[in-house]
Amino acid sequence: MCYDTGDLKSVFRQCDMTRQFNLMTGLIADTGMGKTTALRAYSMRENVFYVSVDKTMTAKRLFLSILKAMSIRFDGNIHEIMLKISDELNRIDDPLLIIDEAGKLNHSMVLYMHVLREHTLYNCGIVLSGMPYFKKNLQHFSERQKEGYAEFFRRINIWSELKGLSRDEIDTVCGDNGINTDKTFYKLRFADLMNKILLDKVINEKI
Repeated sequence: MCYDTGDLKSVFRQCDMTRQFNLMTGLIADTGMGKTTALRAYSMRENVFYVSVDKTMTAKRLFLSILKAMSIRFDGNIHEIMLKISDELNRIDDPLLIIDEAGKLNHSMVLYMHVLREHTLYNCGIVLSGMPYFKKNLQHFSERQKEGYAEFFRRINIWSELKGLSRDEIDTVCGDNGINTDKTFYKLRFADLMNKILLDKVINEKI
């Protein structure tokens, strides 16, 4: 279930802005705060393509996943695949590419993502979403002058961070699920809150 929280609205605003002005932006939030839920909800729109990075992926597999999200059947070497993606992104109206779990991008992926950004600079927005360590690692490798990182980090126009659920939002979610709120709920992240609500329902059904 997708709730119209302040964080969800913030993610949608960032995606809209990134798309409208062809930016590359960073979104960071700790696990369980709902960034993936919000990004997946936004990706239901036309010409928005969502891909989640898997630690087991190679750079080629990542770019093939982007093609799959775009419903394009194509194979070739990594350079040919990247050009195919950029050609398509430059052809369509107002495309947005969402790369979730971007903290798992390895060195070669970062290099190729920078090339893709250069090829789509004037017609495509890119949102890079990850854990807080994603930004810290980019800064670290940029300062250490590791190949490509300073250039890539500089290309990220804006960073934003999710704030978490407010008390009113927690009250609303609990109320919608027939759960009475107590002070322990106010410390929970979105995913933890939903898990607690589910667990409480299961326990109540067994009593």
